[in-house]
Order: sequence, then structure tokens, then C-alpha cells
Amino acid sequence: MKRWFVVYTKAAQERIAEINLKKQGFETYLPRLALRKKSAGRAISAVVPMFSRYLFVRLDLDAMPWRSVNGTFGVSNLVSFGERPAPVADAVVTEIMQRHDEDGVVRLSAQDVFTPGEKVEIEDGPLAEVKGLFSAASAKERVIVLMSLLGRDVPVRISPDRLRRAS
Repeated sequence: MKRWFVVYTKAAQERIAEINLKKQGFETYLPRLALRKKSAGRAISAVVPMFSRYLFVRLDLDAMPWRSVNGTFGVSNLVSFGERPAPVADAVVTEIMQRHDEDGVVRLSAQDVFTPGEKVEIEDGPLAEVKGLFSAASAKERVIVLMSLLGRDVPVRISPDRLRRAS
């Protein structure tokens, strides 16, 4: 019976490992995450592996040559406990798969990233570096942040991509 297992890859070689495993006929899943990060002082959008240095491979340990996974270019090893690889519950991988879009990218909602009452800071724009409290997610990919402006708390609607946790 096929089950999901975790592959530990070499640093920054998740995609290389995935390609080489697929060439050998293995079913793989590399969840990717869309996020915004700073580069040269500017916020840019990037798609990165959801779990740095990890991907999933679906194997039947009794019917497939699973040991060849460890020798695959880009792979360090299958995560194991003892002599055999440790399976991951199908429900875990299915849950992640259900959250990705048609491009295979998981896009987290603001509720997945921030909790009500959490201190946040605006990354860019006219309110850059202004701090506030995350209040709630609203419609149309916006969130509500309570900011102290002119001596009172004002709800501001903003894209969650422009927020980061306050330090």
C-alpha cells in the first residue's frame, strides 16, 4: 500500500530532488508557499518551499525500490526511525494539498498567519513602519488593523501582504 514519506533534501535543492525523484518514477509533492519578503529594501513576492529542505514522496515500501531515494541527486535521506522510513498520515498531506491553488502554491489567509490582538507593522507605503494590532480578516483579501492615529484607535483596511509581525 502506498503511503506518504518525508524526504530531507540538501540545502536549497528541494526542486532538484523533486525533479530527479520524478524522473525515477516516484510520485512527489513539494508544497510551495507564496510570501512577500524584502530584497534590497523593497518588498517582493516570492514562491518558496513551504518546508525548507523537505518534500513528500509516495511509496509502497514492500513493492518499490525505496532505498534508491537516498541516492537521488538533491536528496540527503528519507526521514526514518530505525531501519525503515517513517510514514506521514495521509490526512496531513491531503490537508496541505487542499489548500493549494491551480499553480500548486499554498496561499495562506490572514487568519492562518495572524491572530486577533497580535502586534503587526506595515512594511511599505505611506504608513510604513506604523504599528498596530491585527483585528480581523475582512472581505476581498483585506484585513483590519487597529492603529493609534491622532490619539485614537482607528480601524484600517489593508492587504495582509503588506504586514509583518512587529518586533
